[in-house]
Amino acid sequence: MQTSKKILITTAGILLALFVSSLMVLRGDVQAINAKQAAETQLTAVPVEAFKIIHFSGNWNVQVRQGRTYQVEVAFDPQNRYLPQLENRNDTLHFFIKGDSALEVTAKVITPVLNGVKAENAYVTLKKFQVDSMSIKLDASHLIGEENKFIYTSYETTGDSRLEFLDDPFK
Repeated sequence: MQTSKKILITTAGILLALFVSSLMVLRGDVQAINAKQAAETQLTAVPVEAFKIIHFSGNWNVQVRQGRTYQVEVAFDPQNRYLPQLENRNDTLHFFIKGDSALEVTAKVITPVLNGVKAENAYVTLKKFQVDSMSIKLDASHLIGEENKFIYTSYETTGDSRLEFLDDPFK
């Protein structure tokens, strides 16, 4: 074998080894970032009383699904000076952020009964609800519905709102 071919094969081998080792380092960095994000978004249970309507005011990213009990879990950065607040008034559970914050707050809500959703600047996902009537009011918000069955619905949207139902009508 000629010397030039040996040098070419050796160079290619070294470059391949460097490429593989850099991918391994990158994989470790990505795993560390994912672990940090998972630790930052741990949900904390918040005690709530019965409610029929949910009102989100602020930069909320919420998943709401039907279940047997009333449960609310909220994830936020405790060092943030703008803390999420929950208040139950007249069968309406109000979610708001004390102060004016652009930081997103994540929450999960489980409720046996839900008759209405009001959202202002929020992103809401409704999953697996079977109710007679549902009233939805959105103001600069995004609502996605998945696997829901409503007999009567009413919708009201203002601002840059988006309403999507991803249900299969043949189920």
